[in-house]
Amino acid sequence: MHPPELRENTYLSDGAYPVNLFRNVCPPGAIGRSALYLHWHDHFEWIYTVSGRAIFHIDSQPHETAPGDLLLVPSGGLHVGYALTEEPVEYWSLVFNRSLLQGLPVDPLHDRYLSAYAEGSQRFPVKFAADEAQYEPIRRGILEIGEEFAGKKRAYELVVKAKLYQLFALAARLCMPERDGEQADRTGRRMDRFKSLILHIEAHYANKLTIEDAARLVSLNPYHFCKVFKNATGRTFVEFVNQHRMNVADRLLREGELTVTEIAERVGLDNPNYFTKLFKQIKGMTPSEAKKRGGG
Repeated sequence: MHPPELRENTYLSDGAYPVNLFRNVCPPGAIGRSALYLHWHDHFEWIYTVSGRAIFHIDSQPHETAPGDLLLVPSGGLHVGYALTEEPVEYWSLVFNRSLLQGLPVDPLHDRYLSAYAEGSQRFPVKFAADEAQYEPIRRGILEIGEEFAGKKRAYELVVKAKLYQLFALAARLCMPERDGEQADRTGRRMDRFKSLILHIEAHYANKLTIEDAARLVSLNPYHFCKVFKNATGRTFVEFVNQHRMNVADRLLREGELTVTEIAERVGLDNPNYFTKLFKQIKGMTPSEAKKRGGG
């Protein structure tokens, strides 16, 4: 874990829509001047160099950039930047929380291609260079997102969200190893086994359900259940339950009729402090912030 004093509380306008685009300009000056201060955050970040040349250190690895180059900073990555020219350096920072990439509660294709990257167990390369033709669709997508933020036409938020998801899908297509075509079929068959369990979780999320109880519902021993469930959903059983609970909590917070403590109890968590910690971990903001932005 990086030093907490270097953690940035990046301004993302809405917890339900945790993404923002920052257009940064480093004024003219000496070579080696700071273009980006040292920090880290829980979010992903695309850095797109518009003009000038810079070097960004991401988790201690240097990456020089020229106009058109893209860098992808992983969630939790420590990063800093310096100018490599006396001229101005302009770059965009597209910052977004991984919750924006979450698929449907049961989405084998999302789990197959994207969940490992979103959850951080697998990483994309950091640099997507402008002179590498295969990355052109990703670079074009970033430019289109910039246009959406600049114009802010009706429903631009949905367009940006869709394009971000597309960027990750394109990156996965380019970067992940080829897999056996039968894997998707095996994943689908495994999910059929868990459909009744997932329906049970969605209907009884406030009730305590142990791993042993869940395993019994699908006629598996607990050890085998944990392994198969993670393979089928991309999440552990506990992560899956907590994700659904926080989705429900987020909706209740935005409706504004209940207190944070009441909502914590409503979703099956008696400890408000633990509820707050879990909600922020999953949603990228505190319950109080979600409640305020919902108008409650």
